[in-house]
Amino acid sequence: MIDSIAQLDVLKRDFLGMPFQVEFDTYYLAGVAEGLTITENMTFVDWEDACDWAGRATMNVDCPFVVLEMRNPITGEKENF
Repeated sequence: MIDSIAQLDVLKRDFLGMPFQVEFDTYYLAGVAEGLTITENMTFVDWEDACDWAGRATMNVDCPFVVLEMRNPITGEKENF
């Protein structure tokens, strides 16, 4: 079985110029994961792009999760939302 998430990460990193990977914790407000905090990884262009995405996702009332904390793997910086 082909892992579509892994393929998307390769596409973003290698072909779309999004090599910066961050780790973040999300708290799910709805759906099958409601009430759970899940740690995920995702690639972005840079730290500012990642923080912009996390802020927009957290403020979006239609998004089933909020981003609690994002960690910069290069500097160790943490951002809370």
